[in-house]
Amino acid sequence: MAAGLATVGEEQSTSSKPSTTQTQNQQEWSAVDYYTNLLHSNDNMSIPIAAIETLAQVISRSSSSTTTELLAQLHSASQQLADASFNPISTSCGSSLLLRFLTVQRPPPEMSFQEFKKELVKTVRDFVKGSGRCRRVIAENMADFVRDESVLMVHGYSRVVVQALLYAAQSQKKRFQVYVTESRPYGLGLKTHAILSEAGIDCVVILDSAVSYIMAKADYAVCGAEAVCESGGLVNFIGGYQLALAAKAHGKPMYALAESFKFCRTFPLSQYDLPSSLPLPPLSFPQTPSTPSTSTTIPPTPSRPMLDSPVPTPLSMTDEMTRSNPTLDYTPGELVNLIISDLGVMTPAGISDALLNVYGGE
Repeated sequence: MAAGLATVGEEQSTSSKPSTTQTQNQQEWSAVDYYTNLLHSNDNMSIPIAAIETLAQVISRSSSSTTTELLAQLHSASQQLADASFNPISTSCGSSLLLRFLTVQRPPPEMSFQEFKKELVKTVRDFVKGSGRCRRVIAENMADFVRDESVLMVHGYSRVVVQALLYAAQSQKKRFQVYVTESRPYGLGLKTHAILSEAGIDCVVILDSAVSYIMAKADYAVCGAEAVCESGGLVNFIGGYQLALAAKAHGKPMYALAESFKFCRTFPLSQYDLPSSLPLPPLSFPQTPSTPSTSTTIPPTPSRPMLDSPVPTPLSMTDEMTRSNPTLDYTPGELVNLIISDLGVMTPAGISDALLNVYGGE
């Protein structure tokens, strides 16, 4: 991970205040807008990589003349991205990695600071361009775990999981079947179903509430991750925790696939320790007591009493109900058997060692 961001020169660190011109330039250009456009224009780009690319753009636009000044701008931009993001922990994975990289860089005496910044941007963007290699390595590392005639339970949609399964089916000619969770409220599992079905892989979408029902038929469970915590636990799209619990209850292995740039120095103790940009915790009760209402319309019960009865129109949550629900959850490391990354196959306990290699003891 750190090797991808190679060292450039020797450090210069002198404190200085941003100039008026520099401040005006920063106001004209928005890191948040740039970051948002990256994610909207490239569906294959992961959140940490988008954050790293955005900070590279901050460096290229910066008129700073010292490392201290540049770091201050990058810290400010990183905080803006985290504050505006619905998933600040994934954003922080990328920004923390780049900031760590910058703190160990030292421009040589003969190199101007402007040239130094150009070298930084080039190195960072080379890392961004090469980040797709991580998924290819993970797909190869996962290959030994995908056995012929096996049945997998997959959670929602993960780019790296889908690529690993396509590699096993197309490059290694393995035959297997996949159950994929619907992954409400956005139905992400339907995208996984479409991709795998197009590739000729048997795939069935299951209700999120049917995970425990069908787990007995699966050989193991697989998920991606929005972030991998120092404890070896996973931050994932909502439902990952219940998948791991069901796998544990049925004695089935749980494997997580994640790129090393998603490793983060976060150590949540429960579901409610995850960073959030929301004004209120998810699923909060109203701050004012509810009162009886005569304007509420109680809908009829959706039912299908007979085999030839039509499928009833399901009741749906309002936008406000959806927004009040969490979109991420935390899976403790003890529920995960192995984490398969571009650094190799490791146990959850190995994540702290990988992070120590990058960040040291800071």
